Amino acid sequence: MPVKKPRLLLPAGSPECFEAALAAGADEIYAGGKSFNARLGAENFEQDKLAEAIRKAHFFGVDVFVTMNTLLLDRELPEALRFAEFLYKNDVDALIVTDPGFAAAAAKRFPGLRLHASTQCSVHNAAGARLMASRGFSRAVLARECSAADTDRIIADFHDIEYETFVHGALCVCTSGMCEFSAYMGGRSGNRGECAQPCRLPDAAGVCRFSLKDNCLAGHMERICSSGVTSLKVEGRMKSPEYVYGVGTIYRRLIDEGRDATPEEIGELSRIFSRSGFTDAYYTGTPGAAMLGVRTDNDKRETEAAEAEIKQRLNRDRRRIPVSVRAAIRAGTVSELSLSARGETVTVYGEIPATAKTSPLTKEDVVKNVCRFGNTPFSVDPASFSLTLEEGLSLPVSSINSLRRTASERLEAAITVTRHPGRVPDDSPEEAAPPHPDRDGSFRIVHFVRGSGIPPRSCLGQFSHVYLPIDEYLNSPMTVRDVTDGVELPPVVMMHEYTLLEEMLIRVKLCGVKNVIVSNVGTLRLALKYGFNVGGGLYMNVYNSKTAAVLASEGLSSLILSPELNVAQMRAIASSSPVRTGAAVYGKLPEMVLEKCMIRDMTGTESPLRKCEACGDGQFRYFTDRTGEQVPVCREFIHRNVVYNPVPVYMADKMDAVSGGAVGDLHFFFTDETAEQAAQILDSYNNRTAHPGRIKRM
Repeated sequence: MPVKKPRLLLPAGSPECFEAALAAGADEIYAGGKSFNARLGAENFEQDKLAEAIRKAHFFGVDVFVTMNTLLLDRELPEALRFAEFLYKNDVDALIVTDPGFAAAAAKRFPGLRLHASTQCSVHNAAGARLMASRGFSRAVLARECSAADTDRIIADFHDIEYETFVHGALCVCTSGMCEFSAYMGGRSGNRGECAQPCRLPDAAGVCRFSLKDNCLAGHMERICSSGVTSLKVEGRMKSPEYVYGVGTIYRRLIDEGRDATPEEIGELSRIFSRSGFTDAYYTGTPGAAMLGVRTDNDKRETEAAEAEIKQRLNRDRRRIPVSVRAAIRAGTVSELSLSARGETVTVYGEIPATAKTSPLTKEDVVKNVCRFGNTPFSVDPASFSLTLEEGLSLPVSSINSLRRTASERLEAAITVTRHPGRVPDDSPEEAAPPHPDRDGSFRIVHFVRGSGIPPRSCLGQFSHVYLPIDEYLNSPMTVRDVTDGVELPPVVMMHEYTLLEEMLIRVKLCGVKNVIVSNVGTLRLALKYGFNVGGGLYMNVYNSKTAAVLASEGLSSLILSPELNVAQMRAIASSSPVRTGAAVYGKLPEMVLEKCMIRDMTGTESPLRKCEACGDGQFRYFTDRTGEQVPVCREFIHRNVVYNPVPVYMADKMDAVSGGAVGDLHFFFTDETAEQAAQILDSYNNRTAHPGRIKRM
């Protein structure tokens, strides 16, 4: 069975970009309103403009997806649902969503509304796609880090959902949905659409360690078009109309012709916008230092020249619907004009022609005037024009023009249809709050990145659970395992790593481990499969009480709340959550998970991806950020890096605000601290001692 040609999905950060996407031949367009989307810095759309854009796109057979892909607070959910209701009533084709609580509420309230799981949902494997499908999502936007081989494996393993993949545009260095860099650096959360892009800036040494070149998969289009992916996305809601049109027209051509781009076409894409060239390293599975790039003055000059040329083409080009024309002008009867397109036909009638006294009406006269569709959305090939014209007749040009205008207006009205009823059920009461579990105060739970950082057993008596990463646990001596009763699964598990993780879970099960923390939708059901007591980690992004309820219904018995929340927000979720909640009260929390090895970049070591000599010893490395802090970086799981915030969350002298179950369980995270330093910090918490250095509060 032949694979269906993928659809082209183009961005629209403004009404002008929307027109450019239409002109470029988009099958689908994604846009955002003035709130609840991950590109709040774009111009975006007022509600009336968004409704108008949806109607216009539907006229051309183009789908419109609206981004509501930020994490939401409880107080924001009602307003977000009102906006979703407006979109539903105005026939939006899908919402692109990240927040599980909002997704569940929208799916319940708006029957038939399609939901797409944003790339921020971190779908790296088929198990993640299955979970998204069980939540009611009709499409999963694959994480940008997925390679071609892993994408093929995902589609082959689970094909009861549509898949969307990024083919062009800006990349985040951090794994999709797991970045806290902007939030920790300046209080502007990428999860809330406010990313300040500190990753594009140099560190204290003037090195841009995190700025990636833009993604460009134009050279892989033949394979992509045959992969079974439903939709190919071009990133760029912060870009110009010229960018949208220029990039879009090239990808439109490649999809239609099912071929890879020529060197000339890739050169044109680079002139439109690049950061010292492009990268395809995620797709080819070769992430490394070659991915890094910054926007140079020459890049900017190339863009300026390219956009000036594209602007001329864009001003001339408009998206039109081809129509078939049938006209009849006969003696003694009314003139007649029929237009047909998209399965619709309209026929209008005009004046009775007179007998010509001098110059009779010719076929060329009729074709010339009927084909002048001008500002209408239609076009006609004169070769498809069917005309019955009797000789010796006369008909004013104004009469022919009137026939054309009336027919085109009626055809446009006939083609414009509503895709679904857009009716909100009258009876949609709020769900009753789930029963709150009985809690006897709060547990103290401690997490270590390295077994060597665990202090003596005498320091651990205050903790209910001690966790290590699963690979660290299996590589640790029995003295470490004896004090550890839980393991944490990695935040990213690609398809080619999934079997290995399952084998590791079986091994820790045989070792007697009962508790597992998961940090990704793709590992939740795997942990439940083997009967572990499963909790949700930091990367689950629990931002509201509805999300807590969704995750509880999926089998999680405890949740760590998002560290972006303040204490009052955490208390509100903790008070209504159907399962135990908790918060990080100490720790240098993870800022970014990197698919490429930053440690190898820092040391200049070249080695095979899976046997990296630079980071294989498991030791922490450091670089100096713009504030002068020493930033810890270490290897994670098979071969990723985690960058940690050098400034720890510290609440020892503020424990009254969080103790007694106010936020739930109290979690302590130790990263690069030695065992002696960990013991000293725990002693500070016991004595409620203030910290002498820079700290971050909850």
